[in-house]
This record gives sequence, structure tokens and C-alpha cells, in this order.
Amino acid sequence: MTNRLSTPPARPTGRAIWRGVRHRCPACGRGRLFTGYLKPVATCASCGEDLSAIRAEDGPSWLTILLLGPVVVPAALFLAFSGAPQIVLIPMSAFVLMAGVLLLLPRVKGGFIGAIWAMGIQSSGR
Repeated sequence: MTNRLSTPPARPTGRAIWRGVRHRCPACGRGRLFTGYLKPVATCASCGEDLSAIRAEDGPSWLTILLLGPVVVPAALFLAFSGAPQIVLIPMSAFVLMAGVLLLLPRVKGGFIGAIWAMGIQSSGR
């Protein structure tokens, strides 16, 4: 009797990332990915996929700032050299940066969770 190694089911990375960006379970695309603003669910309510071992850690915050920096910094520099008063420039730049982070961070974290799930990476402990 020969033992056959079973191959795990295919996990398309692009689809899993897109589902994560939309705050959906990377496995089925129907269940919610977060219980709150950034807290991921332990298991999908729709398909039962165990997502508790997936940890995105610092990657989403790093990528969010990396994506927002090239947009906010040139805009702030343009406004600074255009003669806009600093009393307007600093609060406006801070508001745009905070709004961008608040809107982008959960989507980036969902994408990270989707990518980690598709690659089959599990956290060891904690």
C-alpha cells in the first residue's frame, strides 16, 4: 500500500488579497474579516476557516505610511512654498494624513491577512 501525499487546496493569492482589502474572509469572501476597526475574527462565521493564527504585526502600518508619504509630503511642500500660512498648512496636512491612515489602514491590514492566509503562513505562539 502506497501513501499518497495530499496536496493542499489552491489558495489564489490575488483573490485572497482582494477579499481582505474588502474586509471579507480570504477563504470564502462572504464572512466578515474584522470584529472592530482592526481586530480580526478568530474564525469565519460563514465558512469556519480558522484565522486566529494569522498575525499581520507591523506590516500594514509600514505599508500605509509608505503609500501615503509620497502623496502627503509633496502636497505639503507645494503648499509651503506657495506662500500658504503655516497656521493653515500644519492642521490641513495633519488632517489629510490622519484621514488617509484611518481610511487605508484597515484595507491594507485586510490585504496582509489575505496574503498571509494564501501563503499558508501561521504564527507560532503568543
